[in-house]
Amino acid sequence: MLGCSGFSKLDWSTLGRDTWQRPADVVAALELHPGDQVADLGAGDGYFVERLSQAVGPDGTVYAVEVDAELVDELSQRFPPEQTNVEAVHGAFEDPRLPDGSVDLVLIVNTYHHIEDRPAYFRRLKQDLSAQGRVAVIEPNEDLGGVLSLALDEGHTSSAPAVELEMQDAGYVVEQRHEFLPVQIFRVFEPNADAGPRPSADAG
Repeated sequence: MLGCSGFSKLDWSTLGRDTWQRPADVVAALELHPGDQVADLGAGDGYFVERLSQAVGPDGTVYAVEVDAELVDELSQRFPPEQTNVEAVHGAFEDPRLPDGSVDLVLIVNTYHHIEDRPAYFRRLKQDLSAQGRVAVIEPNEDLGGVLSLALDEGHTSSAPAVELEMQDAGYVVEQRHEFLPVQIFRVFEPNADAGPRPSADAG
């Protein structure tokens, strides 16, 4: 993965993140259920972790994944595993280190562009997904025009067509396209059944 520290998310707090991120609408669109196992890949300071935790309830689990050890420690302190349904995970650049075959949703917010060799990465990620597992990508929109484009950091964006092509190359199909976020693309993918079986835990 590339140059930014860890998987940390872009900081647009001065714009009022709840306003443009619309977290309640995002979580509703993800259609989570009590008991789901969810991973926030690039959890940062836990902005979405708390909301995901509430959505999956006490019988669910949220894996808050970061590659930066300090961020992992901060997440562990904010969400103590003995008191919450959150598990902070020290992921590697090439592997989020999630439990094989059990994750119902992987959420990736403002992190997709940091991942190197994305088709290979997401092909490997399939082994972590449950039978109904999905991957949701929310990413600053490279094709945004007008004054809203000033909210984006150059080099920290992706285009929707490029994301869809890369995920197709990795063996996924678009399940949903959401268009309600003002400065980000929002796509939900599922493994393409025609692309062959998911790799085993020993693959790659």
